[in-house]
Amino acid sequence: REEDSTTRGAVEDEGWHSLTVVLLNLLGMRPVVADAAAPTTGVTLKKPSKPPRSAWEALLRSEFHRAYSDGEGRLLFGESSARHYRHTDDEDGFSSDDVDDDNAHDLIADMLASSARATDRIERDATTEKCDDGGAETPPPDSRSWYEQRAVIFDALHLLHEDARLVSHSRGVAWTRRLGTLLLHVAGEMSPHMIDYEDHYRRLLGTYRCASNACGSYSISSLGEGGDDDEGGRIRRRRLSNFDICPCIMTTLDAVLKLGTVDSTVVEGNVVAYGLSGYKDLMEFGLNGTCSHTWLVLRLFGTLFDRNGVLSKKIASSDDENPIPTTQSHRDRAAIMAMLDEGIYHPVQLQDELPAGVVLPLLEAIRRCRLDPPSVNVDSASGDCWPPAAFDLVGRNDLAEFLSRSRRGGSSRRRNQNVGGDDSSPAAASVDPDNDGLVALEDYSSMIFPDDNRVREAARLLRSSRPLFLRVPRPVELSDHDYERSKQERLLLICRRSISQPLGRGMLTLGTRNVRSAERLLIPNIVLAGRVPPANGTLALDMSSCPANFRVWPEFHNGVAAGLRLPRAGADRNERTITRTWIKFNKPDSSEATNSGQTPPPSYAHGGFLMALGLRGYLSALTTTDLTDYLTQGTITTTVGVFLGMASNKRGSCDPSISKMLCLHIPSLLPPSFIPMDLASTVQAAAVAGIGLLYQGSSHRLMTEFLLNEIGRQPMKDQNSNDREGFALVCGLALGIVNLEKGASTVSGLEDLRIEERLHRYISGGSDGSEFQGRKEGFEGTVGGGTQGEMDRNSRIYEVNSLNRDVTAPGATLALGLMYIKSHNVSVASSLQLPETHFSLDYIRPDLLALRVISRSLILWDDIKPTSCWIDVQIPSIVKSSVNLMKDAAKRAMSMGNVSDAGPIDEQTNSDRADKTSNEITDFDPQAVRQANAYVIAGACFALGLKYAGSANRSAASAIIERTLWLLELRDNKDVVSLTQRPDSSTLITCLCTVAISLAMVMAGTGDLDSFRLLRALRWKCDDSTLYGTHMAFGGAIGLLFLGAGTCTLGSTPEDVAMLIAAFYPHFPILSSDNQYHLQALRHLYVLAVHERILEACDVDSNEKVCIPIELSVANSNEPVQVSTPFLVANGSKFVELRLKSDRYYPIVINSKDLNTHDNLRTLFVKRKAGHLSYLQDPNGLRSLSMQTGSANREAFLKSIKLFSDDAMLTSFSKYFCFSSFDDNKMHERFCGDIAYECLREEKSDIIPVYLKLFRLIESSGRNKIGVDDIWDTKILRTYAETRERLGDEASTSYSLVNRETLSLLCEHVEKSFHTTESELLSLRNKNWWESDQLLGALLVW
Repeated sequence: REEDSTTRGAVEDEGWHSLTVVLLNLLGMRPVVADAAAPTTGVTLKKPSKPPRSAWEALLRSEFHRAYSDGEGRLLFGESSARHYRHTDDEDGFSSDDVDDDNAHDLIADMLASSARATDRIERDATTEKCDDGGAETPPPDSRSWYEQRAVIFDALHLLHEDARLVSHSRGVAWTRRLGTLLLHVAGEMSPHMIDYEDHYRRLLGTYRCASNACGSYSISSLGEGGDDDEGGRIRRRRLSNFDICPCIMTTLDAVLKLGTVDSTVVEGNVVAYGLSGYKDLMEFGLNGTCSHTWLVLRLFGTLFDRNGVLSKKIASSDDENPIPTTQSHRDRAAIMAMLDEGIYHPVQLQDELPAGVVLPLLEAIRRCRLDPPSVNVDSASGDCWPPAAFDLVGRNDLAEFLSRSRRGGSSRRRNQNVGGDDSSPAAASVDPDNDGLVALEDYSSMIFPDDNRVREAARLLRSSRPLFLRVPRPVELSDHDYERSKQERLLLICRRSISQPLGRGMLTLGTRNVRSAERLLIPNIVLAGRVPPANGTLALDMSSCPANFRVWPEFHNGVAAGLRLPRAGADRNERTITRTWIKFNKPDSSEATNSGQTPPPSYAHGGFLMALGLRGYLSALTTTDLTDYLTQGTITTTVGVFLGMASNKRGSCDPSISKMLCLHIPSLLPPSFIPMDLASTVQAAAVAGIGLLYQGSSHRLMTEFLLNEIGRQPMKDQNSNDREGFALVCGLALGIVNLEKGASTVSGLEDLRIEERLHRYISGGSDGSEFQGRKEGFEGTVGGGTQGEMDRNSRIYEVNSLNRDVTAPGATLALGLMYIKSHNVSVASSLQLPETHFSLDYIRPDLLALRVISRSLILWDDIKPTSCWIDVQIPSIVKSSVNLMKDAAKRAMSMGNVSDAGPIDEQTNSDRADKTSNEITDFDPQAVRQANAYVIAGACFALGLKYAGSANRSAASAIIERTLWLLELRDNKDVVSLTQRPDSSTLITCLCTVAISLAMVMAGTGDLDSFRLLRALRWKCDDSTLYGTHMAFGGAIGLLFLGAGTCTLGSTPEDVAMLIAAFYPHFPILSSDNQYHLQALRHLYVLAVHERILEACDVDSNEKVCIPIELSVANSNEPVQVSTPFLVANGSKFVELRLKSDRYYPIVINSKDLNTHDNLRTLFVKRKAGHLSYLQDPNGLRSLSMQTGSANREAFLKSIKLFSDDAMLTSFSKYFCFSSFDDNKMHERFCGDIAYECLREEKSDIIPVYLKLFRLIESSGRNKIGVDDIWDTKILRTYAETRERLGDEASTSYSLVNRETLSLLCEHVEKSFHTTESELLSLRNKNWWESDQLLGALLVW
């Protein structure tokens, strides 16, 4: 009012003064009149006349209040609040008759009371109303009395005051003191009915009250007879609260801490029940959102300490199906989930607001969960598995990162970053001067193979970008010209091996390079030069003696190897970098040659680069115009690379645009109206292979019939007849891929093709049949016969209507095996039975026996066993008996002295004698038996390699190694027994290459030393008899052994098996340009069967790869596997649990039905404990913090902090708070140094603020300046420590953040700060204690 303007001016906070006046009016207080110096009981005070405009009325009439009532006021007071006001046309915006002073008071009281839902429900449960002098009868249920409204408002203000005590650190004590002073005034006015509230506030406030003129100006004593609020003409003093006992949040928390040690049957009636009485029933209905901190703390404390469910059932979430946690770990985890539910995502949120005594139990629960988190189940997000936010809350960001990536299917790989360096920087040039990625790969793989230099040796064997070491001994009689010619001959031999190595290098460097959008991926050069000692002069190869196409396909393989260094699409979101612009940016630059008027040299490597982009999943970024440009202006290798790359990128999609592009380059699929085109046989074969990849598993009718006819197609033009075998093989492979696994169930619409019958004819030979021949001629006439005329007939080959099974059998055999793979169709498998007589053995080409063994094994997949006995079973009995007969004859001849294996007898002589010995005792062809024996063994080993590809199966590897050593012995030994079993040189080399590839498939990615030594021994021979394909096979085997630098392995699904057969078909080229029996570009299809299954550990804080020991539990086995990261999870491994076994890192347990099926589990994020170094920095654990003796030097101390911990809080605390020297006079600095060392050693930097709070409490108690809030903190800490000791919980005791000695010291200092005797306290029982001493409140709390 206007007369109170001077009073308001004297108040420091006018806003609080106005609020106090409003609240006092709502609680029924009236201002004391000026002439009422001494209030007299029973005097009737007349209501003062309403002034023209009061401050309160002005507020209610203001435009702000009208807008607030129509807007936010609806949320606070309900929809009915706005209906009390109506818009008018007067100057105030409201009708002057709508609102007066008293109506406004009642209106606001109604709205506030309606918002207090919890206290309202408690009040309605009461049956009587407390009042003095007998009181009055309880009002009817459908109405609300004057006192009921004000009791609800008072209780709401009291609960708000108690909630503010929990966050006094953030809001400040002035806020709670002001509200407490107001409530103390109201409780005093209602004395003695609210003596418990008065006692409560006096204990809290003591002498720290806020002087409020408003409280002194309002009193209930001003109400008297005749007043509007006087019911019955009597002055009423009654309890303005619906609680029987004044609720105290600290008393309730202290009681909750004791619930764990009290039996639920005796809770009622004891001190614990007294402490819970204020909030126990209230929490059942829920609190208003304003008291969120009270709800949070009670919910968390009830979850942690209410073992009997006295309080936790009331404050639990709405899901009543969750049982009460029984063990401490379950209670801790339930509390963490409750924190997330309440919006707590970091411990700092608790430390910044809650008192030290309240936050300590919560921090200890967080620490216990940090050290013992729940296991991570990557198969399902349900059950006990936490969300990533829960792991972040407890400080386990390693598990949070791991879980979030596994759930979203992320495949980001940190290992790909900068493995190959940055090509655009000079530093990168020094790291990788050859641009082949082998130098950087040696450093990267040092963690995978830390004990030796096997990766460096493999890189040396597969490198083709440096001059080769050339040493040629010079006889004395040799002239200079002849010596130079001999050096060129020797250089040609080793260069032949060098140009075959890109295939293996692509396997070794697979997926080890990341690029940026502004970088070009440089393709390394193939250096055809030698380095001649002792001066190491460079000698270039004379290319005049080499064919013109000597470097065409090696350059193609070189481009593929360079492109395969890129990670697969989908890893680290590389699609954003490798775009259409980036691909065109890497196109060879021909502007210089064009400007000079010269024809630019063809870039054969770029075609391989395009194929690699398709294999890695990036080539689909090109548009149709880009593809047209490549096909019209590129070379043959570019066309082949585009076909196979796009088909691989779109594998199984049946994309019509890619299908049109491929069909356009297959003459048999062109309409008759098309002009005949001269297409190279390699282009046609690549187009057919692309058809197979594009329609994989679709059983497309048109493509199936086309491929089936193409296998037995008659030769057409003369220029395409040389590669006829390779084209038929590709057609067979494509037919098997299109109908992969479709043989077991006949596809509707293909029955009339009788595929199995026709394939059997292709395998056995003979006539194609009149029916099939007519269908084929009709197909060619309607679809692709336009180019077939008399002028197109082949003038060199005429086969009439008979089938040339030497051409059709390889493709048909593999097609049949792929169609019925894993079907166990005995009938189909019997059609591939090996011959059992010498006559039938002479009737079949020996290398076809290996293909029959492979296809038969594909059909009878489960019958393959990783033993040497299974390989022996595959050999026909007639072959086995004949070989044994020849061996026995040779041994008898040696024993009779006819032949000696000790003397220097010529190899040809021994061979002739061996053949003569065999012919004397047999009537069969010994060479045919030897060839059949070798090919069957090679085919069986190849089948083993397919079945156990990438599995690292030791039994399978041992069986293959045994046969490899046997073949190697046949190649190198000169005794008669070996020569008796030795086939011709080409057969022996082919079988050696096959078994080497088979061994590498089984041990793919493992880098097995025994296998590596064997393959290196096979590779050593380099003479005229060692062909280009032989070097390619051995180099590919070494690269496959170190697939992806030891990070990748092969799969064994039907799709993977089909790609492996196409890539490692057991027939290898003779020359570098040879594509007669197998298209060389198909050698890279193994990439489609590669799986990245390296399990790496990455420090989540430093983002560095680390080596840690882990334990893998195998399904159906009680013996876990102890390994160390990085670890290659082999194909077929049934690991169901991963457990970290190291005391330097926080524990991790990951569960899954099969860890091998999760490709996104390649990176295991770990978190290092403070006080320890990584295994790379400290392999033996001799430099850990526990081994340090300490130092008084500040710089050394700070250095150790930074070395052993990455915690920013601990580092900053040590820098700015810790001691500069260990001086006993600087108590605070010494204390900070001690707790910094303790927090570092025990990994508990979160407790630093609590430690500082305790130190302040100890100092305050020593100066007798300790406050009531500090007393409550200490009391709750004491109760928590006593509860923890009574329970005897080892987990809670071992994971405690504050030791028992510190708490005991704190309690001792608090006890010493009080000097009141027991007799003085007893004398205050019968009177108000505050009348004696206001400072006794803290002591009474204690």
